[in-house]
Amino acid sequence: MNYLFHTAKQSYEHFASGKVLYNAPGTTSFPVRLASEIVQRCFHLLREKGVSGPYHLYDPCCGGGYMLTVIGLLHHDRINRITASDQDQAMVKFAAQNLSLLRPDGLAKRKEQVRELFELYQKPSHMEALQSADYLMGLVEQSSALQLDCFQADSTVDNSRDERCRNAHIILTDLPYGGIVDWISGSASPVHDFFESMHKIASPASTVLAVIADKSQSLRHPKFKRLQVQKIGKRHFALFEPLA
Repeated sequence: MNYLFHTAKQSYEHFASGKVLYNAPGTTSFPVRLASEIVQRCFHLLREKGVSGPYHLYDPCCGGGYMLTVIGLLHHDRINRITASDQDQAMVKFAAQNLSLLRPDGLAKRKEQVRELFELYQKPSHMEALQSADYLMGLVEQSSALQLDCFQADSTVDNSRDERCRNAHIILTDLPYGGIVDWISGSASPVHDFFESMHKIASPASTVLAVIADKSQSLRHPKFKRLQVQKIGKRHFALFEPLA
């Protein structure tokens, strides 16, 4: 993997799922450094198109919202709106909880939950979580007010009439690929229909689509120009520009 922007390796222990960020059952934590790298590539492509921030970021297969929350914590200075949707209503609830951590009141509520656990059980892990909450609060307090939307939607159908899905500068998602997480859509060709759906809400002038998937899934579609593709471990990701 060739990192162009998030070049420095560092510890991401404060972002560990289940520590302060909520852990949605049946989901996996997306690598923090990779998420940061991909969104920064999107920022760069948008700037090259003459689209300056702050940006609207949308994840149409958000799962528990872990990746979006990490990006919001790390890059709040370049984002003014984060939108999340998923077909699984249970995941939407977890995503809403995680996104709430991007606001001081939501993070303070979570810190109080962890404090109560520490007072009850006196576990070192809870003390470490309190320290991580303080670290994350430092990030949140520096951020401007983010507009947050989280709702249930099927990413393989036409959602272009829903204003919450439209006008995103960056559409970024980790597609379901079996094993732990799989498609629950009724579509016979969910990846193809996903691209069709995204094309209906994307703007050729001001949208970049970033898709992460298992290597077995082909990341191509005739309505999108593929700008970059990169393999990393069992995954690959590609960045696209919608065609008019």
